[in-house]
Amino acid sequence: MMPLLDSLRTALAARSQRREQQALLELKARYHAFRIFLENNGRALELLVAADNALHHDEHETLRTTADTLLSVVGELVDGLNLLSGEAHTGLYSLHGSMETTVREALHAFTPQASGPQYCIALDALDPSMHALAGSKAANLAQLHRMRMPVPDGFVCTTRCCHDFLAENDLAATIRSLLRDVERGELDIPAAARLIHAAIMKAPLPPALRQALQSAYESLESRAPEGRTSAGRFSISVRSSGVAEDRPEHSFAGQFTSVLNVTGTERLYEAYREVIASGFSARAIAYRLNAGLSPVDFDLAVLCQIMVDAYCAGVMMTRDPAQPDSGRLLLSAAPGLGTLAVGGSAPVDLYHPWRSDSDTMHPGTPAQDALAMNDAEIARKTMREVALSTGGLTMEPVPEAEADLPLLVPETLQRLVMYGEMVENIEGMAQDVEWAVTRDGTVQLLQARPLRVTARSGRPLAAPLVGEPLVTGVCASAGKAVGRAVPARTKADVEALAAIRDTAPRILVLPQALVDAARHLRSFAGVIIDAGNPTDHLSCIAREYSIPLITAARTASATLQAGHWLVLDADNGLVHPAPEHLWNSFLPETGTEEDADPAPTPGNTAPAAPPVPRPGIAMPAARKALWDLLVPLNLTEAYGPTFSWQECRSVHDLVRYTHEMAVLAMFHAGDSVMEEAGGLLRPLDLGIPFHFLVIDLGGAARRSPQGRTSLLKRAMRNPMHREDVLSAPLAALCEGLLTPELSWHSGPDAEAISGIMSRTMLDARGARPAGSFNYALAARDYLNLNARVEFHFAMLDAVCGGDAQANYIRFRFKGGGAGLERGHRRAVFLRHVLEHHGFVTTVVGDLITASLTGASRGVVRERLVMLGRLLGYSRFLDGAMRDDDAPLQLAENFLQGRYECRTPENTAP
Repeated sequence: MMPLLDSLRTALAARSQRREQQALLELKARYHAFRIFLENNGRALELLVAADNALHHDEHETLRTTADTLLSVVGELVDGLNLLSGEAHTGLYSLHGSMETTVREALHAFTPQASGPQYCIALDALDPSMHALAGSKAANLAQLHRMRMPVPDGFVCTTRCCHDFLAENDLAATIRSLLRDVERGELDIPAAARLIHAAIMKAPLPPALRQALQSAYESLESRAPEGRTSAGRFSISVRSSGVAEDRPEHSFAGQFTSVLNVTGTERLYEAYREVIASGFSARAIAYRLNAGLSPVDFDLAVLCQIMVDAYCAGVMMTRDPAQPDSGRLLLSAAPGLGTLAVGGSAPVDLYHPWRSDSDTMHPGTPAQDALAMNDAEIARKTMREVALSTGGLTMEPVPEAEADLPLLVPETLQRLVMYGEMVENIEGMAQDVEWAVTRDGTVQLLQARPLRVTARSGRPLAAPLVGEPLVTGVCASAGKAVGRAVPARTKADVEALAAIRDTAPRILVLPQALVDAARHLRSFAGVIIDAGNPTDHLSCIAREYSIPLITAARTASATLQAGHWLVLDADNGLVHPAPEHLWNSFLPETGTEEDADPAPTPGNTAPAAPPVPRPGIAMPAARKALWDLLVPLNLTEAYGPTFSWQECRSVHDLVRYTHEMAVLAMFHAGDSVMEEAGGLLRPLDLGIPFHFLVIDLGGAARRSPQGRTSLLKRAMRNPMHREDVLSAPLAALCEGLLTPELSWHSGPDAEAISGIMSRTMLDARGARPAGSFNYALAARDYLNLNARVEFHFAMLDAVCGGDAQANYIRFRFKGGGAGLERGHRRAVFLRHVLEHHGFVTTVVGDLITASLTGASRGVVRERLVMLGRLLGYSRFLDGAMRDDDAPLQLAENFLQGRYECRTPENTAP
């Protein structure tokens, strides 16, 4: 009998373990979907701001594109919410559909003069502001084409083509459904990609799109008699031009299909579908998911250009990436079309010519030409891809007599160098250029995108600097600058500084790389950043503008005081105090440093608020009607039983509602897996009234002892204590929560008691009443905490590891029991504290969002300790926010370490 019982127990334990692991996998997938949801939510809010700006500036085409993208992203939010909630919000599909219809009708009324959607635009007519319509590749080439660089003529099929094509025959709904199955784990990525490809390839193009493609093709053919294959037949290349392609954040290199040597409009229609389908290939879907992007962004434009009858083609990097300071370029060349050079599937010739600005050689001289050819690495070439006279491509052998010959002669190599450097000068940074050369030596440029290298300028200062530097960092954009330090913490600070007209040069000091600072960089002589890396977006823009920038300076914001004159030596990553002879020349001729105006610094900025109609701008009725459908936020109370999707009257309302419900869905996800994953759920007992269950994804905590009780009982009877925590971010948070001076057992302010009692009666009937379980998903270097404490939500997502580029903290805090006004003041208090510690923040009502990126493990740990203290200090603090002075007074208490002082009356003098 005993062996039978033992066998039964073993079988039951094994089954429980399988169920536990399955629950863990499902929870991981849910959290992954939630993080994609948050990315889409942030994008939707950015698009709402863009739509508001377009409406106020009467930018019709920008508004159309922005509204299209916004409606698509909000559809993703509805999808994501239903994925997270187990289809609990399917009614939102009809609401979103009716909103989309109403918005499109209002768009038509707003722009009645438009004869139809802007489907195809010639490169000559492509304005730089049309990036969202044309994508990065087309926009870059259009700029070079307008400057009469040797770029093949062509046209772009805009993102509106993609949107309208996928909206036809419910293709968009089919794609969303299949990709939701992927996110659930019910369908693998290759299978989904095959089904999507088949659906797209058999779907007919809308008649208006067919007509636009035909007209653009025929127009291009009529003005391009030279664009013919060797057999004399006109043909084009059809390639992707994604809005997110060739960007500093995500290159999408090699993710999409190119169709070459397309002849005739019927083949063009097919090629167009092939390129769109490649946006949902297995590798493109995996790339988006791994990058934390939504896999169903319909933002792909398609670039069509005259096909080049190439003798050889390849890639040119205007600086050798392995030795960016060597003064050389790097070129690869393959026979026939450039597919073999780009794909790396066959041997290619490699050339290392000198740049024209090199001090070592004089380009174009016989000695330089001879050296460039001697340094070339000539491969034995056996196959080449060529265009067929009937359309399409074929592989053919390279003639034996040509197999070992160099593909480029010195004159052609010199011409390529010249064009490469011209493109680099136009774009302001090193370039990765695809090119082709015909048999008569004509050069054509097929693509240009930024090449991420950092080169030292080598420019000396007027006099050597001695002594220890004030700050050290990493060179992100080479150069040297002299100027006065102007610290900024927020987007509003940077905008205020940029608006000030100051004759003296200024050096911007930031806690982290604010993307919003990019458009204002030209207002500053240099930039110093505490946290970031040379490959981030702001660094790329600084290199483009040739503005010296150092990053990873760690203590710059704390060390460099406003108004101090500095020498920024970005080449060597150093910041020194400026000698008097350097800064004195910038002062008034008859004055002294004391006579000069103090360095301009931004004052305290007002908290961000939802877009509202701007004073002084009279908005026509049609435009105001569209604004009302998109921008206002009418759902302002997210707690209690009255928060309903039926109250959504604008797209902004729908964004807000899906976000709140997604947060609740994550809480309920934890509830639903408790029985299945009880062995993975352990209560964290810190001895304070802040309780949550920890879901260990691996390496977060010491293992609990095993027993014969149920999984849930075993977990509840074996709580975690502080010494059990192995997760770096969770340990740091616990350290802050356990700061001795925090008053965890104090009650709410007496004046707020009535509001809290009223909220309590409503809260018990709300979606997630106070007292419900809270959950933390933790690994050795990762923490995601969703907590309901009394009447506020706190959300914390953090990575604290050895790779500073991957580290981040995202923090959200909202709500309170003392009413919206006092809740807003508490959010302002949090903003003061968080910005002091280098976070970028946004405050809307009682909601604050904050982020810190690119910081070292030590800095992230320190900030998480601070956040633990802040959570404890902020408990019931909305009750103490009696007036508008209280937030700053209490922030001063916290920043001075006076954690026991929780009322404005106790503020230190």
